[in-house]
Amino acid sequence: MSNRLAFESVSVTYGRGASTFTAVDSVDIAIEPGEILGLVGESGSGKSTLARAAVGLTEPTSGRILLDDVDVAHARGATARERRRIQMVFQDPQSCFDPRRTIGQSLDEALVAASQRDATKVPPARVRREEVASLLEAVSLPAEYAQRMPQQLSGGQRQRVAVARAIAARPSVILADEITSALDVSVQGSVLNLLKDLQRQMGFSVLFISHNLAVVRIVCDRVAVMRKGEVIEVGETLEVMESPQADYTKELIGAVPSL
Repeated sequence: MSNRLAFESVSVTYGRGASTFTAVDSVDIAIEPGEILGLVGESGSGKSTLARAAVGLTEPTSGRILLDDVDVAHARGATARERRRIQMVFQDPQSCFDPRRTIGQSLDEALVAASQRDATKVPPARVRREEVASLLEAVSLPAEYAQRMPQQLSGGQRQRVAVARAIAARPSVILADEITSALDVSVQGSVLNLLKDLQRQMGFSVLFISHNLAVVRIVCDRVAVMRKGEVIEVGETLEVMESPQADYTKELIGAVPSL
């Protein structure tokens, strides 16, 4: 496995006839093994729709989504299990957790699902409890948080648990969709540093979706710019930020407040 995720001529269209709306229009980009690729653009540009297509929450109308050499665009059966190597962390983690299950139960569920996906024996409950404690430690939370309910945690803590659940799945690629935009500024940095540290340690690739170009400049190796469903510019982050080619990219960068 090389942890490469590629979108080849991917389109997502909603509606029929005169009411047809193209949210993603023939997108060609790839997240290379071990890199963090930023995906930026204004709200409604198609960023989240593209990510949702990769994890099966939205069905692409056309094109291929390749995880290494496996097309997961219309995954069924064994291919759908393979697609679980792509994990998504959402902007609002509260909505992603079952409010009736403890944090430990949610993480345990992810561990069991990963074993089933890989057709390996599910570890005993005692071993999984130790793994849950290790996952919480990896995201700088105490092991006893396993007994807490999602609503007992702060927004930043829930986001850390969401990252822990994603890495419990032993991912090849993590799609991080505006993961700090709902957090206080004081918490954003710690969550971003956590993601970068885990990415370096574990080697997964990241599609980092954001409208915050200042954050993208710090976090990402390369950046792709979306506008009205199309990718209009891709390049090394500093190169795009300092010498943008597309007029829309220049407008985006020009709108970033300077200190």
